[in-house]
Amino acid sequence: MSGRAFVMEYPERESYGEVMKGYFSLMRGFGLEFASRSDRVLGGTMGASWFRHYQEELKQEARLRNRKFGRVSLSDPSFFLNDFLYTEDSLFRKVIENTGDVRVLAKKIVDTRNTWVHFSEEPTTAQLLDAAVLVRQFGEKNHMGVAGPAAQLVKRVTKIQNGRYPPVPKPTPPTDVVTPQPETDAAEPSSGAGAGEPPAAIPLPEPTFERRPPIGGTWIGDIPRRRVRVTKTRDVVDIETGRSLRPEIDGDPNEKLRQWTSARPMGELWVAGDGAVGGYVRGVPRLLGYLGPDPVDEVARGFLLPRFYDLVDDHLIDLDSGVRLQEAVDGDTAQDEAQRLDRAVAEVAHAGGTIRLTNFGDLLYLDDDGMQRIAVVNPTMWFPSHFIV
Repeated sequence: MSGRAFVMEYPERESYGEVMKGYFSLMRGFGLEFASRSDRVLGGTMGASWFRHYQEELKQEARLRNRKFGRVSLSDPSFFLNDFLYTEDSLFRKVIENTGDVRVLAKKIVDTRNTWVHFSEEPTTAQLLDAAVLVRQFGEKNHMGVAGPAAQLVKRVTKIQNGRYPPVPKPTPPTDVVTPQPETDAAEPSSGAGAGEPPAAIPLPEPTFERRPPIGGTWIGDIPRRRVRVTKTRDVVDIETGRSLRPEIDGDPNEKLRQWTSARPMGELWVAGDGAVGGYVRGVPRLLGYLGPDPVDEVARGFLLPRFYDLVDDHLIDLDSGVRLQEAVDGDTAQDEAQRLDRAVAEVAHAGGTIRLTNFGDLLYLDDDGMQRIAVVNPTMWFPSHFIV
């Protein structure tokens, strides 16, 4: 290989730092390659200062429309993908194919970036896998080198999730040879922890009271002893007593049960003294919901559904199929609800924003200003099969 190259860094385990390392390394490499291609394609005809002149044009356009335009970077995917998607005469449409498939992938990458920034307090390898798949597909569509490292990232994350990475070292066979150890001066402290180095850990005192994460967040504290099991008849029973929990549930038990199980928790669930219900989702203990009412201050309950949406001509659409919500539902009541949701989203949406839905039915809008809940969706009045059951 000639010239310079960006070397991708891969996660070593399921942890916040490793997941963030993998995501930002992926996006950094993606951005650098796109910037390099843009320079090659556009600089060849427009000169070395093409990007500075293009920035001035975008700033002028923003002034005319009374919009903000801050500092941008050519290697920032959130900039060049949004420009590609929403600037009618974007120069980046000369860099990559402006086809429907590419546009859908670009929108999904932008939406995934927004959800990483504003939705997830502790991203997991599952979210990293989703991001890597999208970048790999985008790279393949546009013949970009990032497709290879993204594919390797998919493999690495899959191995971590399956418990096959890091690989277990083979045991060293015993030997009678004794390796002499170098003599050390007892007066000199050894290097590493306790040798004058600053500590790596931040001590956290025990909480004064039991605290719960947002629904869908990582469980805080010990796992409760009370275990429950979901039966084949869609009941949930206490394993120790065999009694149904339905009398303890506030609201519709069937809907509560759908909410708890739609993220596919593995094995038994558990219930804390305050009614919090938890379970393992892809190996991570998560808060799934409550026997009683959900906290009133939660904006986004549960887990994001693996679907992407957009607003086109003031109508909510499924990004993959392009089908409008009003076309996907039947009955006068559902049609009225679809029109209400169209209006609610149209009031807040703008180019570059993200529309996502959780398994609890929370319809979310995310942009650089943050996240807000637009409405709570009834699963029977949404795109068929989009809610995981």
